[in-house]
Amino acid sequence: MIPDWLAQDSSSVPLPAPSNWGRSGFVEKTIDNAAHFLKDTMVNETVARRNGLLQAIDPRVKLITVLAIIVSVSIMRSPIIIWGIYGFTLLLAVASSISLMFFIKRVWLFIPLFSAFIVIPALFNVVTPGDPVWTAFHLAHSYDFGPYHIPDTITVTRQGVLTAVTFIGRVSASVSLAVLLTLTTLWNDLLQALRVLKVPRIFILILGMTYRYIILLVHTVYDIHVARKSRTLHYGPTGSEQRWVASRMGYLLKKTYMISQDVHNAMLSRGFSGDVRTLTPSRIQGYDYAWCIFVLFICVFSIVLDRTLVPW
Repeated sequence: MIPDWLAQDSSSVPLPAPSNWGRSGFVEKTIDNAAHFLKDTMVNETVARRNGLLQAIDPRVKLITVLAIIVSVSIMRSPIIIWGIYGFTLLLAVASSISLMFFIKRVWLFIPLFSAFIVIPALFNVVTPGDPVWTAFHLAHSYDFGPYHIPDTITVTRQGVLTAVTFIGRVSASVSLAVLLTLTTLWNDLLQALRVLKVPRIFILILGMTYRYIILLVHTVYDIHVARKSRTLHYGPTGSEQRWVASRMGYLLKKTYMISQDVHNAMLSRGFSGDVRTLTPSRIQGYDYAWCIFVLFICVFSIVLDRTLVPW
């Protein structure tokens, strides 16, 4: 049971006494980031509704073909072919009416860069022995720690560089394909396409409702924050601010519970049977088959060329 003082409307909560105006704290930064998340979500919806190559393809076909390319990239060993697939994803982004700089920033924001930091140890002969390319530094003598051997000269090896370039290329190409799939497909259509992979309906339903509630809660929190900030001249003491935040948390919890009940009842009254449905009809047409043939050719040609360059 939520106390009345927690669930009361914000208009009845007294404003705090003047103090500490102008500082941007942790809560405000978090809310600003939530607003950016909401903005990015709206951008995704806008991109998915543009007239482009991937937007015109059936979501089920798009999902299967993207997964096929990702699997093909995962078994390739030649960095030239892998980075060629990454270049192919950039062409797909341009053909899908996506700004190239926007796409590159979205892909390289943290995942490939984080992978680059992870793979740094593989550059050195301590992890990947091989032909030295560059000498990093010298030790007084070599060390042995059980099965691990550290030579007296630490160098960057050619094999280590190839391993790092291959790993980063795989991550970049795979993440780019996944971002392309989500950018060019509406969320409801993507969930519907998961039924092709025999994903349980209850799992798809939970994903769909979770996505909607996250957007709704982020929007509500941002509105509460803006309403409070527009009516506040100075921030008050810490205790007063904490009581206000606690009251808003209770209000948000109560509102979330009420909305969930209303939505569930509305779904049942409209004949909801547990299956995910979309307003856009899914129908595989001629260019969908052409896209499948094209992707099959790309995958087979890349794998054959990869085996030619790097024999298995």
